[in-house]
Amino acid sequence: MIHSHISVSAYCLLILRIVKTGFKLIGLIATLLLGACSEAPPPSPTCRIAQDFQANYQGPAACLIRVQNTLMVLAHSANGQYDLPYSGSLSQEAAQCTAHRAMWQQTGFNVEVDKLLGITQNGIHLFSCRLHSGFNAYDGPIDPPDWASPKAEQIVFIDPFDTRNDVWRHPDNLIMYRDGYVSIGFVESTSGPTTQVLESPPTNSPE
Repeated sequence: MIHSHISVSAYCLLILRIVKTGFKLIGLIATLLLGACSEAPPPSPTCRIAQDFQANYQGPAACLIRVQNTLMVLAHSANGQYDLPYSGSLSQEAAQCTAHRAMWQQTGFNVEVDKLLGITQNGIHLFSCRLHSGFNAYDGPIDPPDWASPKAEQIVFIDPFDTRNDVWRHPDNLIMYRDGYVSIGFVESTSGPTTQVLESPPTNSPE
């Protein structure tokens, strides 16, 4: 009787361990499958800067992209406010390359960075940037790629003069956005001139 009781208890304990191990294996397999199904971000492309604008600016930066009579902006998922794709700089990174990287990581667009339009009160360098994908003012809204920053809900094309300060994430920058938009001028096509591909930050002195 005692021997039978011990055998049954050992058998039940063995079954319990097998079940627990099975759950762990199922969890591990599910995690691996979900990881395989999620889209990993592709490597960032090499920074591209217009040949005529090689000054060595440094600091946080953003791209200002005009498409015909519209400005390309991000509508943020938290509150729907507008913003430009911008980022803080990495070590020894030229501000032009910071703007290029921010645009790629937040929209998936590999742009050409052009002239400096100005520096905002909070120190963000605003550069004129060019798309090479044939967009026009009627193509929005566009969903960013799955691997892009989750902060951006949609890429939209707007007239900055039809917006108020309170619809912008950084309302104090709106005047500079409008000035930069006017400075760029009407953009009939999103194609641009020959670019200078940079493997490292430019070394020329600022103009």
